[in-house]
Amino acid sequence: MRRRILLVSLLVSVVGLVLLSVLFTELYYSGAISQAEGQLKIYMNVFEDEYDPAAEANAEAERLSELFGGARITLFSPDGAVLADTQSDTSENHAAREEFTEALESGEGFAVRSSSTLGTNMIYYCRAFPAEGDVQYLARIAVPVSSEVAVFTDAIPTLIWFILVDVLVCLLIAWLATSFILRPVERLTKAAATSGGKEVQTEYSELAPIAKMMNDMNADINDKMAKMKEDQRLEKLILGSMEHGIVIFRSAEDVILINKTAARLLDYEQNEPVRAFTEDREIADILAAREPSSVYRKLEGRDYNLRFTFKEQSSVLLITDVTESMAAARSKNDFIANVTHEMNTPLTSIRGFAELIAEGGIPPERIPGVAKTIIKQSDRLSNLIRSIINFSAIDSDELPDYEVDLTELVRETISSFEPKLSQKNISLKLDIANGVRVMSRRERLLEIFNNLVSNAIRYNKEGGTLTVTLAGGEHPALSVADTGVGIAEEDKDRIFDRFYTVDKSHNGGGGGFGLGLAIVKKLCKRAGWKLSVESELGAGTEFKIEF
Repeated sequence: MRRRILLVSLLVSVVGLVLLSVLFTELYYSGAISQAEGQLKIYMNVFEDEYDPAAEANAEAERLSELFGGARITLFSPDGAVLADTQSDTSENHAAREEFTEALESGEGFAVRSSSTLGTNMIYYCRAFPAEGDVQYLARIAVPVSSEVAVFTDAIPTLIWFILVDVLVCLLIAWLATSFILRPVERLTKAAATSGGKEVQTEYSELAPIAKMMNDMNADINDKMAKMKEDQRLEKLILGSMEHGIVIFRSAEDVILINKTAARLLDYEQNEPVRAFTEDREIADILAAREPSSVYRKLEGRDYNLRFTFKEQSSVLLITDVTESMAAARSKNDFIANVTHEMNTPLTSIRGFAELIAEGGIPPERIPGVAKTIIKQSDRLSNLIRSIINFSAIDSDELPDYEVDLTELVRETISSFEPKLSQKNISLKLDIANGVRVMSRRERLLEIFNNLVSNAIRYNKEGGTLTVTLAGGEHPALSVADTGVGIAEEDKDRIFDRFYTVDKSHNGGGGGFGLGLAIVKKLCKRAGWKLSVESELGAGTEFKIEF
């Protein structure tokens, strides 16, 4: 602020000095011209008294010039011809000169200009001398005079001194003025900074609005600080007492918030990256893909679910103890495995008995219906057993991958669905690229394809369309689309869960057990393939796998 006041003061004063210099130059110049005109009139009066017309003109002009201190004297004839000139021998006609024409008209004339013969600025005074009613001759007296520019140029050194003095005076005045003006403001600012939240007072009425504003701001800041402290206290209390672990982070190196449970389970040290985020390959892949996912890990002898969710600016990890639920799931899997194992023997007998009945063991009118029922239920139970066993066996499958011709597999397998397609009058559209090969195992790809196509037929409409697309290239992709009932928005996140079916009746009408898509998802996740679904209720569904 001081600098601005100083610059403004300097600018105003310097511009004022320059303008005053120009004004004084004009006044001085006007005064000098007036004084010179008066002096020339005196010279001309003396000339009139002393001049002898009978004498030789040049000699007489020289004599009077010496009398006037070297003033230039020029004599003209009425037509402008030069009769005599003390400082020039030019024979140029002067009839057009301003002072000459004015003298002819009114008897005398003045002019100020630069002499074309002498090259200096001159003031001229010309008078006509009559004889018997006509002009006998004209006399002109001229003396050098400084131009207005020359006068101003001569004043520049003095002006510079004035400007230097003005700078010093402005510095002094600006310092004094700003000190008197700003000192109360500085005291008020210092009081506000050191008040510790107390009310700020000022003895100047002009600063009272500012003091009130500062007091209001201090009160508002104190309220917000108190609320922030309370929020932090509650946050620490809640996070510290949580059984679950929570981590909010931008990257493995940039952890925004972590509670004690998560820090203990992840062996996290402050200002260090979270090792699990970089050393665990599956977790690192989830963070790279930035898609909500869960993984299970055994930490400190217990089972935990690590659930990752992602926002634009940050990510959240929720660590939940699922030891009990995992134990229950394992027990359930063991139970199902045992039960289904025991069910294989009676299922074989049931199927054999049903075939005997179908061959004539019961009354003919009842044989077809009973036989079909037994066969259908036995097939359903066999499929259920196979699905459960397949699902449980995926995790323990450590067989190596090999290159599978997916084009051949799709073309060969799709033909087995022709009877089911015919039953529902579903038209089949194939767009199969040649030579598509994928690193996996044939039985895994067959399981995925069978499940997707079975679902597309099961939930399709009568007279609908089934479209199977296999794209080749650097990143092959398989798509199975139907024109069936579609999937409701609330079901999309759960259709890949085990034993979850869109058909809630579970009466066998739909024909599914809720394991097909779970198997597909598990196999895709194990292989690192991207599985996605697009569906519109009542319009159809498309499942796509990007290998």
